[in-house]
Amino acid sequence: MKYESGLPENRRRSGWREATFQGVVLEPIQSAECPEDTPAHVHVFTGFNTHPKIWAAFHRLPLNAECRRFAFAEAPEARGPLGLLRRLKYRWVAHCIRDRLDGMLALGQLGVDFYRTVLPQSFPVYEFAYYDVSDSDIQVLNPSDSESRQPAGSNDQSTTSNQKPTTPYRFLYVGQLIHRKGVDRLLRALSELRDDNWQLDIVGAGVQKKPLQRLAQRLGIEHQVSWHGAVRSEALSSYYSTADCLVLPSRWDGWGMTVNEALRYGCDILASDACGAASAVPLSGQLPKRAKRWTQFLEAKMRAGVLTPDARAANQQLAKSLSGETGAERLKEILEG
Repeated sequence: MKYESGLPENRRRSGWREATFQGVVLEPIQSAECPEDTPAHVHVFTGFNTHPKIWAAFHRLPLNAECRRFAFAEAPEARGPLGLLRRLKYRWVAHCIRDRLDGMLALGQLGVDFYRTVLPQSFPVYEFAYYDVSDSDIQVLNPSDSESRQPAGSNDQSTTSNQKPTTPYRFLYVGQLIHRKGVDRLLRALSELRDDNWQLDIVGAGVQKKPLQRLAQRLGIEHQVSWHGAVRSEALSSYYSTADCLVLPSRWDGWGMTVNEALRYGCDILASDACGAASAVPLSGQLPKRAKRWTQFLEAKMRAGVLTPDARAANQQLAKSLSGETGAERLKEILEG
């Protein structure tokens, strides 16, 4: 397996580690490298004529190559004027490379829908995913880990004088605090339920943090929202283990790896339809396009009560659909189809 560059420094600071795979050799791609070209070889190129070194290798293959070639990519953000320009760019790229590809591995239904608009209808586009979890990696939750269900390092802003004595339902957001991630939409939807017993833990940092805190205050839910800042990846387990539902409210997200992570710990999921990972969860976990309708989905989760061990176990079974083993079977199915 060849890669173009190592992990960015900001990812390392957040606790990300270099990928390691049993039986797979990872090597940096060389500037003049050409993939092997035999009928026995299948090459998957990340992106859609992006990543210069990777796609330079693609273009070194002959037009009539004997190997099979696939692109593997998320849908680019296609909202607004810049989105229109991106769509035009991708149509031109598709025109230039489609005759040299055997298929498109698109991330989620979001990816399938996008690449269907830039590629001919006869061109094979397959729904794919970020498969990253083996069955042995799935975390088993011990319900007695924390009686209070407070994540480690919590600033405990959820305690109020009129809080109901029952255990609050815990929503969780993990990610950057930027406009594209749509946390403002989540706060507005939850504000319609301000009289109910819930807590939202927000894990992440970004330029929108202070505006979002002011919004929570204007909406009257500041005592139900806890802000935890950026957390290293290895410390996220305490948040996932105590959350009932992860919410991914993005205006656009090519995938959304927090869905994979949360399912390992058995969390319920609510993801906007602008996230590639939304297609990895049941319809009941897919938020509608209109954010004004989100409150009823949040309320339905809350009314069902905090997650039981059985419910968490069922969600962990769903995580297996995103395992590396499942991904290998999906790729085999595509190649044999």
